[in-house]
Amino acid sequence: MSRSVEAERIHVLDDAEPSDDGRYVLYWMQQSQRATGNPALEHAIALADERDQSVLVGFGLDEG
Repeated sequence: MSRSVEAERIHVLDDAEPSDDGRYVLYWMQQSQRATGNPALEHAIALADERDQSVLVGFGLDEG
C-alpha cells in the first residue's frame, strides 16, 4: 500500500541526517491518538518502509 503525506504537513525540526543503521523509526504520539487518518503516523510508516524497519510508537502519560 502506498502512503503519501502532503508536503506542507511535514516540518523538519533537525537538520541531522537519519541514521541508516537504525532498527526502527520512532513515532512520538502526543495528540493524534488514532491509527487511521493520522498523517504523522502515516509519514513514520512510510519512512520505516523506505528503510525496511519497524515503527515504534511512544506515548507518554502525565497526571494532567
